[in-house]
Amino acid sequence: MRIRFLLTLLFLYLFLTSLMAQTGIMRSYYSDGVPRSEVSYVNDILDGQALYYYPNGNLRSEKNYSKGKLQGFVREYFDNGLLKEEYFMKEGIKDGSYRSYFVNGALKELIIFEKGIQVNKNSFNYDPTYSAPIEAYQAGNRQQQVFNKRRTILICDVEICPVPVGGLNSIQDKLVYPEHALLYGLEGTVTLIVTVNEKGDVVATEILKGIGLGCDEAAEEAVKKTQFIPGQNFGKVVESKVTLNIEFKIFDRSLIQSNNEINGSKNTEVKTKIENPVSNKPLNVLTIKCNEQVCPRPIGGVDAIIEKFEVPSVAKRLKIKGEIIIEADVDKYGIVRDTKVIKGVGYGCDDALEIAILRTKFVSAKNSGVDVDSKITVNYSLSLD
Repeated sequence: MRIRFLLTLLFLYLFLTSLMAQTGIMRSYYSDGVPRSEVSYVNDILDGQALYYYPNGNLRSEKNYSKGKLQGFVREYFDNGLLKEEYFMKEGIKDGSYRSYFVNGALKELIIFEKGIQVNKNSFNYDPTYSAPIEAYQAGNRQQQVFNKRRTILICDVEICPVPVGGLNSIQDKLVYPEHALLYGLEGTVTLIVTVNEKGDVVATEILKGIGLGCDEAAEEAVKKTQFIPGQNFGKVVESKVTLNIEFKIFDRSLIQSNNEINGSKNTEVKTKIENPVSNKPLNVLTIKCNEQVCPRPIGGVDAIIEKFEVPSVAKRLKIKGEIIIEADVDKYGIVRDTKVIKGVGYGCDDALEIAILRTKFVSAKNSGVDVDSKITVNYSLSLD
């Protein structure tokens, strides 16, 4: 009787276990709703296809199982959607060709296996000029699906719009927040038209709506560093234009406060300590012109402006060169009342020079020996080599 009772309990346990065993496709998601995985089970055993995704929505890997063992092709992908490696498994053992790839899609290694034993291997050098064809992205890159699911609308001049291979967030990741914009707490959205060629490279940008303080240039720089899947018309890859919105948002508000504390900001005066001021420059790099008989001149000479001109670190890193031209209104008391950028180089340099001029006291202009209000043109040749 006892043995029969134990057998009954065992049968009941196995029956209940089989009822609770997972069978079907189990799906998981990232916090923003993007799929994380889609895995097929039969009675809690991996059986069928298993797909895993990157947070940007692109495919990370695809595998096939039969009764818990890998069976068939295994493919791993880079986060841009290009193949990273591909090989064939037979009952959990590598068999046949194994291929690995560089991040640009070029072949890196070709290895031949026979029942798990390596019999041949060829390695290839990296070719930086190689550009993967659009077909190479089709299996692993899921940005079109992500855009459709999120109902993201892109405006472009072709049937299928070009999209960043890593999604729109890949542009945001490359964004360097301009330090003047950070100092002043500037936030907003820069809208620009991006021209993408047949290889997915950005060949031109045009600002439609900017917010200034170096943000427009920072948005262009981030976009230019981004690889795209090119646009298509009637199934053919073509050069195309797409409109993108690049958001500038300060998530850590303490950065603004710390900048203000470091620089001793006050309501009436802002000093941006971003980089050591440009000094020891030849005197002729900065000139001042006006239409009065005697032009206003900075007290202390043009060096007084140059010493107050503090170069943003992003401009320093990029070794920006160019000519900055600023018009300034100087009243008869030698105080600068207003400034306007006529020509600039961006990256916060134009704003920094405006601040330097506004903080400089002048000896006023004169007509017939009388102090008068005047308008000056300041021309500065910037070179950060």
